[in-house]
Amino acid sequence: MIGSESYKKFLEAEYAYRKLSLYEKIASKFDFIKLPLPKSLEKKFKEEIEFCHLRITPNAIFSTAIFFPLLILALSLIILSLLNLFSLSMILILVIFVAVLGYYLFTYTSFLTRYFRSKAASEMTLAVVYMAVSLRLNVSLEAAVAFAASNLSGPLGLDLKKLLWDLETRRIVSVIEGLDELSEKWKSESEEFVDAISIFKTAVNEPPERMEKSIKEAVEIMIEGTKARMKKYALSMRSPLKILNAFGILLPMLGLIFFPMIIIFVPEIAKVELLVFGYTFLLPVIVYLFLKQNFYSKPYSFHQIQLNKLENFKKRKKIAFIFSSLIFLTSSIFLFFQLSKIETIFSFDQFLYSYFFVLTLAISVIAYSFLTIFGNLEKNEEIIQMESELPVAFFQLSMTSGIGKPVEKSMEDLLPRIRNLKISELFKKILLNIKNFGMSLENSVFGEKVGVINFYPSRMIYASFKLLVDMAKQGTLFLSLALKTISEFFKDADEVNKTTEEILSETTSDMQIQAWIFAPLSAGIVVGLMAIVIYVFAFFGANISEMEKFFGEGSAISASFKFLSNIGKQVPFHYFQIIVGTYMVEMVLIISYFLGEMNYGEDEVNKTFNLGKMVLIAILVYSATVLSIYFGVTSFIQLGKAI
Repeated sequence: MIGSESYKKFLEAEYAYRKLSLYEKIASKFDFIKLPLPKSLEKKFKEEIEFCHLRITPNAIFSTAIFFPLLILALSLIILSLLNLFSLSMILILVIFVAVLGYYLFTYTSFLTRYFRSKAASEMTLAVVYMAVSLRLNVSLEAAVAFAASNLSGPLGLDLKKLLWDLETRRIVSVIEGLDELSEKWKSESEEFVDAISIFKTAVNEPPERMEKSIKEAVEIMIEGTKARMKKYALSMRSPLKILNAFGILLPMLGLIFFPMIIIFVPEIAKVELLVFGYTFLLPVIVYLFLKQNFYSKPYSFHQIQLNKLENFKKRKKIAFIFSSLIFLTSSIFLFFQLSKIETIFSFDQFLYSYFFVLTLAISVIAYSFLTIFGNLEKNEEIIQMESELPVAFFQLSMTSGIGKPVEKSMEDLLPRIRNLKISELFKKILLNIKNFGMSLENSVFGEKVGVINFYPSRMIYASFKLLVDMAKQGTLFLSLALKTISEFFKDADEVNKTTEEILSETTSDMQIQAWIFAPLSAGIVVGLMAIVIYVFAFFGANISEMEKFFGEGSAISASFKFLSNIGKQVPFHYFQIIVGTYMVEMVLIISYFLGEMNYGEDEVNKTFNLGKMVLIAILVYSATVLSIYFGVTSFIQLGKAI
């Protein structure tokens, strides 16, 4: 209840005393180093700190961006000197890494601001729906804000909690003042959200009939505005997708095709460690940051499953991680041990063992994904179906609740009407707790151990039944109105969700094709061609004495083949395939992650399942490509078993 001690503790836990992020903890450690900060930069940092609710100072941001990378550089140099690994390529790697890290830390708050804007935009429709539901039942703006804040977990939810905390601590004198600040903050992101808030502020002072029309108008404005914004968003995704395909997949792979030329002309730079750093760390980080800045403006997902919060899910996730890690580590140790025993420049064993390393990496990811969701996928689909059926079930319950019957009796009368719906199981369990164990409705739904909500973890189901329980205490007429209201607005929210999925279908399809086809196909072609190049050059290098007899000792042709034969020595082929294969798997993982965010929102089970499925398809395409090229070409060119 607003104003109660429990309400104050909720705000303290959710806003005032929330845990610091890793960045805030690191930045606070460097705040003691005081540096002269330009006024314009200090003002910029202050605005970003306030916008993102960070608990650091502008000086902490500036000091961290300078001294944290220098600390990493110093530690790296000490480790390299101890391991005797100093080289031009390693110094180049460190310089690039420190520069990228420094730039990232310097611009982190700007990046976080853009991220908050896009994530908050994804919550705005649901925030308006929650506030509309609350206002129809209780004409109080503060209660409406509290209801939305308690059911939103992202940046906008944090803003609403801050508004309530400011009201609690008397920083602002009214909820309208807080909503004005909120509107000012988000007006550049969503005009329809600001318009809806303005309508709510005036609606509370209108007669009941006029207020009802105003609330509906606010929701309609938000829904139509969201649809228009999604069409614009889908169109804006075309250019980033082209950039991702060109600079994240195709060009890096094409660059590897020309790597033999780099070895020939700049051998002191063409080192294994440079390839490892560039393709397994630097490029994936750049692609990840690029996608994070461009692919987070999608609105909320209608389905808000929270199976990941169950202890069973967490345990299974840990077990899956340990098992998949053991698969990868044991296999990697065995494969590297086998590769270390091979002394030839190129052989079939090198090709096979390095291929198995890539295959093992993919299998470990697939094993983690499928073991994590094992036993949870069916439950997850059940909850999704229940969420879809909520509007129908609540509308039917509103019809049976409007004639003065107790809510338990209304639920009994509801069951025959929804017997073919999955959500009927939820109502049956509620009634079972009430009849067999004498529980109250609230304990039957929200009890710590036997509460039905514990078996169906979903933010949407939780919010809906919280409203049902609260309104049941105020009488059947209030309950009937509440159920009808939330049913109508969830239908609107579901319509936005379906429209969004339809609009974004082309974008998500393009991303799937990149992960399924372009990335593994490009990697397979590059590795296959490199195998043939090294295979041929290594053969001629191994038979250089016979060529010298034919072309003459010291001739330009024999010297050229001797030079070219060093390609396999400079960057051994097995390292090359491991690097390219790892990069391919990383790219698929990154694309899968963002695709999961766009398609499934907070649904961790489907996101994990989609990740495993995409890696499985990608490794099959890669395997088919690289094995076809290698065995297809070597079947025509028989130069020797080992070189």
